[in-house]
Amino acid sequence: MKEFNEKPASEILGLTRRGMLTAAFPAFMIYALLGEGRRALAKSGKDDPQSWIDQHQELAETLAAGQIDPLGWCREVESLSAQVDIAELLATARLAADDMAKPGGPNDPQKRVVRFADSSGRPRRLTYGAALFAFQPENVITPHAHRNMVSAHLVVDGSFRVRTYDRVRDDKSGIVIKPAEDFVAGVGRITTMCAERHNVHWFVPQGGPAMTLDVVVDGLSSKGERYEITALDPLGGKALKDGGILAPTMSFDAAAAKYTADI
Repeated sequence: MKEFNEKPASEILGLTRRGMLTAAFPAFMIYALLGEGRRALAKSGKDDPQSWIDQHQELAETLAAGQIDPLGWCREVESLSAQVDIAELLATARLAADDMAKPGGPNDPQKRVVRFADSSGRPRRLTYGAALFAFQPENVITPHAHRNMVSAHLVVDGSFRVRTYDRVRDDKSGIVIKPAEDFVAGVGRITTMCAERHNVHWFVPQGGPAMTLDVVVDGLSSKGERYEITALDPLGGKALKDGGILAPTMSFDAAAAKYTADI
């Protein structure tokens, strides 16, 4: 099963509309709350969350202009994650997140759209989308493939088992993938996805609640939909001689039923 959308990530995540941040917190209150953390950051040598937000915008613009390729975007985003204080970034994202979670599938984590604000408390018009995904122990992001987009998933609370696959080629019976990674990611660990690497991923929280801060840039091709997400069944796939797997596609409801937190 495939999910399509013609809207850009900025519109899908509501980044062009006035966010809940300014409705709930006057700018002076937000910056008073974060001021103490910023002073601590200056001593630690870590970047301020605002720098992380700005640099993500620069990378998204550079990617859209074709001045960096998707794999280069992934590597730069991974570097950014090592430079920012995770606790301060999470505090900033929580203040900028919607109060209402977006509905999803039966096993999906709670998704809250993040609308970062400028120094005046006004929502910024960004060319990337951001969201917090809060997982309870039973929640899972089931295996799925992507097209026309890149994404980054930064662990900001708890830990996850992360499994990724490289997308090798499409087949009439499914998608040929090759196992790439299988590791446990704790706070501060990031995993990124693009067409060239780790295009299929699967996240399961470990031992309790956990959370990621995700960043997405879509519309990377002038052909077809702005992005495409396809649920896959790697465990039910056919093993190939070259180490690949011919994984059949499936509906997201079927994926949620099969790929529970116990797998």
